[in-house]
Amino acid sequence: MEAIPEVREAATRLAALADETLDLVQRLEAVSALALTLLPSCVGVSLTVVVDGDPFTVTATPAHVASLDAIQYLGGGPCVEAASTREPIRVDDVLDEPRWQLYSQAAAASGVRSSMSLPLPQAGDVPAGALNLYASDPHAFHGVQAQLAALFGVHVAQLVENADLSFMTRDDARELGQRLDDHEQLHQAAGVLAGLHGWEADEAGERIRFAASRAGIQPADVARIVMIVDT
Repeated sequence: MEAIPEVREAATRLAALADETLDLVQRLEAVSALALTLLPSCVGVSLTVVVDGDPFTVTATPAHVASLDAIQYLGGGPCVEAASTREPIRVDDVLDEPRWQLYSQAAAASGVRSSMSLPLPQAGDVPAGALNLYASDPHAFHGVQAQLAALFGVHVAQLVENADLSFMTRDDARELGQRLDDHEQLHQAAGVLAGLHGWEADEAGERIRFAASRAGIQPADVARIVMIVDT
């Protein structure tokens, strides 16, 4: 299938991004703007990467789109599926999607009716992950999946090449590093509590989160206290 002029122009623009002095957030915003020109009903774009088996949203535009990623990290969804299977996952209409009920309900409540998650091609040091596009119309990606996959997949992988996400600003990199540190500390604290009380690791993690919500603090803060007590 020959690319329409808009797709050819978008491909040229994406290729040029690698030579521009932009951080990853700005690059993703540019990707989102390009997606909007190709797909008027596109309402958001996010980027998921998988680190040590756990998915993280590196950035999203607009910011509230990250909440749809979070729902998928809880109950499964196309972005997690695409990252794990390395296959594009298209949801034509969330109202008719039987696989991920929690995601479907959250998407519909957010004004999203369809989505497409494109896996990052595994080449070099590119981490597993997916570019997620969300649209306000059902069947928005029908008939254009192949072109969008070819357009965005390779170029976005190039933008996040190297697992250290070097295209990010220092603040973004520090924030992601902190999130990874918090995740690891929560895992370790859950192990400590499991050993002390005979709980399963998952139960210990849930108890940490519950205690944090009751105290009005973050689970990572509780985890740090547990680790201090254990030393």
